[in-house]
Parts: sequence; C-alpha cells; structure tokens
Amino acid sequence: MTQTNNTSFLGALSMPKDDPNAPTMVHVDHVSMVFNIASEQLNSLKEYAIALSRRELHFKEFYALDDVSFEVKQGDVFGILGTNGSGKSTMLKIIAGVLEPTRGTCRVEGSIAPLIELGAGFDLELTARENIFLNGALLGYSKKFIQQHFDEIVDFAEVRDFLDMPMKNYSSGMVARIAFAIATVIVPDVLIVDEVLSVGDFLFQQKCERRIQSLINDHGVTVLIVSHSNDQIERLCNKAVWIEKGHLRAIGAAKEVCDLYRAIGGRPGSPESEKAILGTVNLDVDTPPQIHSCVFGETFYGTSAEINSLSGAPHDICILINGEFNPESRIACSLAGLLDASLYATQHDQLTDVLRQELRHQPPQTIVVVGGDDAVEPSVVSEIGQLCPGSHVIRVEETDTATGTEAFALGLESGLRWGKTAILADSQMDFVLISLSAFAFEEKAPVFYLVDGRIPTEAETALNEFERIVVVADEDTLPSSAVAEIAPNADLVRLAANSACEANDLVNRWLAPFFEHRTGVRGNLAIITDPYCELDNTLIGPLAGRLHAPVIMVSIQNLDEVAHGADLLKTMDNPPSHLLFIGSTLRYTDFDKTFLSRSLCANPAFIAAEETTL
Repeated sequence: MTQTNNTSFLGALSMPKDDPNAPTMVHVDHVSMVFNIASEQLNSLKEYAIALSRRELHFKEFYALDDVSFEVKQGDVFGILGTNGSGKSTMLKIIAGVLEPTRGTCRVEGSIAPLIELGAGFDLELTARENIFLNGALLGYSKKFIQQHFDEIVDFAEVRDFLDMPMKNYSSGMVARIAFAIATVIVPDVLIVDEVLSVGDFLFQQKCERRIQSLINDHGVTVLIVSHSNDQIERLCNKAVWIEKGHLRAIGAAKEVCDLYRAIGGRPGSPESEKAILGTVNLDVDTPPQIHSCVFGETFYGTSAEINSLSGAPHDICILINGEFNPESRIACSLAGLLDASLYATQHDQLTDVLRQELRHQPPQTIVVVGGDDAVEPSVVSEIGQLCPGSHVIRVEETDTATGTEAFALGLESGLRWGKTAILADSQMDFVLISLSAFAFEEKAPVFYLVDGRIPTEAETALNEFERIVVVADEDTLPSSAVAEIAPNADLVRLAANSACEANDLVNRWLAPFFEHRTGVRGNLAIITDPYCELDNTLIGPLAGRLHAPVIMVSIQNLDEVAHGADLLKTMDNPPSHLLFIGSTLRYTDFDKTFLSRSLCANPAFIAAEETTL
C-alpha cells in the first residue's frame, strides 16, 4: 500500500498478479486537484470587480485530491471507495478528461466511455427520440451511428411506448435508463462508471450490471467503478483503491481494500485506534460458530416484544413506557425487576400494533404505566382499559419531572422488598445508567433522580434504609457530604462518567465480582448495544438482568469507541461465551459482529475456557 501525506500507515495490502504483457490503460501520476473557494459571497460582476480593485478578493485552497498515484492495467475492473466529498468523482473526471489536474499527470490509452452524470445534456422539453440523438451527439456519436443503434438503445431502455413524450414527464429512473443505454452502446477501451448502478429500480440496476459484466467478460474492457457499496466493489472488481479526503489511503486486491474500508473507513478516530482495529482484523484466531446473535423487531416497538420473548418475561404484570423518555425508562427497569414484569414501549399518543396484539393475546393481570401525560396520553390508557377490561391499570411518575419516588412507593405497597442498593442519579449521566441496567433489574435497586441537583424530599427518608447507595453524579453536582447527611450508615459508591467508553470501564469493572458471583467462573453472554440508540436502551435492562449479562456499549460510528469496545472484550477477566447484539444489520453489520467476536476470541481467558471445555 502507498503511504501518503496526512494519513497513518495502515500496513501493506497484496495486489493481484498482473499479466506481464497487459498494457497500462490509465496512469495517474502524483495528481493533485486544487479548487479556489472565495472567502465571501459575491453576488454580481460589479461586486467582484470592486473587491478585485480593492485587493479584497481572497480565496482559500481546497485540495479535492492530494498527490494521488495509481495504475490500471488492461482488463482490470478497478473500484474506487471513499466517503462523500473524498475526491472519487473528481478523480474520475480527471481520467475522463473533463478536468485538468492542478499538479501531476493522468494518461489514458484508447477510447473512453464516461458514465459520470447520467442525464447530463438532455433537454427535458424535447421528446425521448430527439434527446437520444442530442445526447449521442454530445458524446461524439454521429447521426448515422445513432440511427444504426437506435433500436438497441430503445430496447435496452424499455421506453419504446414513450418515445414521443417530452422527457419532462419521465421519471428519474426512465431518464437514467436512456442515458445508460446511449453511453454503453459502443464498446470502449475504458469504461468509467460513477454511482450509476445505484439509480433506477433494482431490475434496471441488475440490467446495467449485466451490461457491464458483458463488456468486461466478452470484450476485455477496462472498467473503473465508483460505488458506496462495498459488496458491489468486492463482487465486480479485482483491484480497488480507497481515497479519503483527497488522500490515497490504500490500494490492493478488492477484497482486502473493502475489508479495510469496512473496518475503519469514513469514521473519525485516532491513528492509534486505526492500528488497534487493523491489528484485531489481522489476528489469527479461531472464531467458534454461533458465537454471536442479535435480537430486533421489524420496528423498535417490535423489538420490545422480541426482547420479552427471548428473556422469558412473564405476562402477569406488564410495565408500559414511552421509549423516548429516558428517566421513566430507567425507573421502569428497576420496577420490572421488583415486580418480575415484562416491559413494553409504546408511542405517546397511541398503542402500537405490536402491543395491541400482545395485550389481546395474553392480557396481563396488572398494567403499570410509567410517565405523565406528556409521555403517555390519557387516551392510550383508556384504550388499554378497553383492550384489557379485566386488567388493573396503575399509573406512576405522573409529574412533569420523574423522580422515581412514586415507583418506589408502588413497590412498597405491593408488599415486595426492594434490594439493599439504591441508585441516586443525575439524568445527564445516562451512559452509566445503561451500563448499570442489568444490576438495577437483578438487585431490585430503585432509581431516584435528582431535581435541579437536589435529592427529592420524598427520597430522603427512603435512602436511609439502604445499605449501599450508588451515586451516578459527579462531586460538584452532588457532594458526598450531602448523601452522608441523609444516609450516614450507607456504603457510598460513586460511578460518574461523561462518555460511553468511561462508563464501560468504570461500571463493568465495578460489576465484575457481581457477574462472577452470578454466573460462576465464566459468564454466559454479554449484550452489545449502541450507546446512542436511546430507544433500544430503554428496553435493555430487563433483558440483561434476566440473562445475567453485562452491557457493553459500542458505537460503530467512531473508531475510538470501536477500539475501546474491542479492547474491553479482549481483556475481561471473566469473558462471556456469546455476544448478543441489539439491533439489525442496519445497526451492526456482519463485519462489525464478526470483528467484535474476534476480539472476544483473542481474550486469553476465553481461549483458556475454550480449551478447558474441549
């Protein structure tokens, strides 16, 4: 791999072996493309002239490409990867001759068919028949050539019945069909494709891909493809290059570049995190089959039903929350532990279809609604009563600010005993509360929220009854002395963290003995969740509690957080044997799940446990 300016060295990638006799079709040699951006907006030529005469016209340079070099051999199918704004399309326009590079050279052998901007050059007031000749002329085709291939273009585009209709009445997909058919009617030496495989319906996309495959396989055309689809690049290409923010990051075999891009592409993070992630990707470890699974529904509200089913939650008592209200959700988690209840989320103004089906199928004896009218409207509570006329409906935490005191009182009224620990929390430290959710559920630890930095009056007497108080707030927000005044005999534990990574470390380290006591020498599973997906995390406590599972927060949007989560799995003294991911592949891709599983499998304690099992 080539190392370039302003990038960290990522390690060498292999390159497919070239035919020694294959000529170089595209040679990009130290190409830079610089655009001048005006420092202020000028709305007329007069303003421009005045600013120029006063020497007030200033520009700043923007490097769309910075010292990029690579070669494409005859017969290569060469993919270009990168996030939006990274210079991919600029690179193709330089190769196509549309742009002249600021520095460096680009040499292309043979004819080029550029599929860069489908539909450019059409006059939408003209008919499709007229536009075929117009666009063909713009691409350099003679009128005779278009006449000879007219039927081929029309048949491919499937627009024969609409040829004499003005193109302003066409859908964007129909316009794309015509543009692609015109551009590929000849067999070029070099075909340049810029995201055109992502337009139109899926049948048209398949048809375009078959046409390109025919040009590659039947005619040996050299192809350059820009696509945001890693799978498409990996499927079609033998080589690939990754360009990020104008810099060449990697070049090599398409599969290796795609794997690299999946691991670290397009996400912020330090060079150290990049290296750590790539080190994990390249680890030589065995990953047992079925080491990870996931739980999710068709919608967020369906996920709550799936979670209750997976955890074996009973149906006698159901707790209902609005998943967008975090304090109520954390309070409900503890209450669900005390009452051994299932937990469902609904919308604030109507019951979801999933919840209606659940309530009809097996009406609970008691339904507890946590939250005021802004969280769950009275009409929703009324509908619950109509669906479950034999159920007892209770509502708690109805005030504007949920404190946990009403839920605590309900627990006492039920005749059940809360655990030995209470949680006193600042609502701004939700990452810590997510990490604590399994503990709160299992230990039946009530959650009390501060109000304007003060302990609620109703909670002061209650806190004096607990052996341990976990303070989820920093010292400035809630001094230890203030807690000691109302609970002088309680053991005080402070768990304050401002980021998901800090909460992962702090809480899981504190909980390690707790989970070891619950699960023995080795844990059964750990739950992986995105700390920024608030809706899923409102449901995670009862699931984690019933499965005796620690919660590990990993956001794939930031490399530092990915590296941190991987390191945590590698170094846990009591590692799980299975990872359960919350969310579909839209949240965690197959690559993400495999990567974190590899991190777990690299843990020496995991390896030792596997060997003992065998």
